[in-house]
Amino acid sequence: MPNISNWSENYIYKLERHNNKFNLKNIKAFLKTVGNPQKDLKVIHVAGTNGKGSVCSMIQSSLMQAGYNVGMFTSPHLTKFNERIRINNQLISNKDVNRLTNYVKNVCKKNKSELTFFEMITTIAILYFKEKNPDYVVLETGMGGRLDATNTTKPIISIITSIGKDHKETLGETIREIAYEKAGIIKNKVPVVTSAKGTALKVIRNAAKKKNSKIIIVKTTKDATYQEENKLTAITALRELGVGKEAIKEGMKKYYWPGRFEFVKENILLDCAHNPDGVKALSKSLGKLNYEKLIIIFGMMKRADVKAMCREVDKLKGRIIVTKANMTSARNPEEIAKHLQNSIVTHNLKEAIKTAERNAGKNDLILITGSIFLVGEVMTVLKERKSKKINPSFNI
Repeated sequence: MPNISNWSENYIYKLERHNNKFNLKNIKAFLKTVGNPQKDLKVIHVAGTNGKGSVCSMIQSSLMQAGYNVGMFTSPHLTKFNERIRINNQLISNKDVNRLTNYVKNVCKKNKSELTFFEMITTIAILYFKEKNPDYVVLETGMGGRLDATNTTKPIISIITSIGKDHKETLGETIREIAYEKAGIIKNKVPVVTSAKGTALKVIRNAAKKKNSKIIIVKTTKDATYQEENKLTAITALRELGVGKEAIKEGMKKYYWPGRFEFVKENILLDCAHNPDGVKALSKSLGKLNYEKLIIIFGMMKRADVKAMCREVDKLKGRIIVTKANMTSARNPEEIAKHLQNSIVTHNLKEAIKTAERNAGKNDLILITGSIFLVGEVMTVLKERKSKKINPSFNI
């Protein structure tokens, strides 16, 4: 759980996750009450299904190399809440989280209004950035676009990464419907950069035309990995903003976005492939690595499409250890295993890691993937675990 005081942690995490009516009425009313601080921010708005966080981090890094102060808001976090809000890569302090949570809570109470979980943290971010006054704010949407809490801002540029089927219960069943929601961040005469393709690109083109907005399409090759595509997306947006070549080059060298195709040990790879398209992209990147046997530690959230996810994970052709993050919204491993061809189950993440390590040869790869929260928990386990051996209860 996040490293913030109990009262603010409890208050934030007990808020309703989604407004039943799913609209911007409450957060717009709140922001108006406190003087519309979002209007004073120079926002770079990023939406899409996959790659948003990486693109945000790349843009932040390059702008910092160009000498700018840069705020960044992303979600979800990997290991602690404070990761969501930062300036020049420095996380918001516990003190500031508590202070701003208390402020927002009191304003809501006074005005007899309510904010959802994501509206609350978006508001805290906006207020924090208003106070700190960075040159730019890189703002990642939560999951949609049109009705996302971050869409209360007017950006200087909009960015839409690849579009896939995720959050279907909220955004729609088809790529066309999902792209329509993502394209909702496009504002009148504000340029939009996109790496979307096919039907999604057609929807975004149409939205840009209606808003009289310049559209810049990211040019990628068929064999480009997903991180290469993210890099090209960020570079295209930075060039549109007028950032110099040297700053972009150095920014791309120095950016770091944990848990995205990241080797934490020589043979342990982490990747937050939390939806079917994410797993497909991961598969493409794995194809460029050399290893003999693949061992996969896999877990997912209840809201994820279990059949579609498992279908793609099976295609990776690895031995699978199904486990779960330590949270109530994580899907039960037995439910997942029913949809996989070659798997064993453990509810103990530490045991899953030790089992994988015990069974991995010198030239084998251990891949830990699925839920973002699972990957975050793995990072904590790998960082904190002691050197003493823990013998697994079974082999694979």
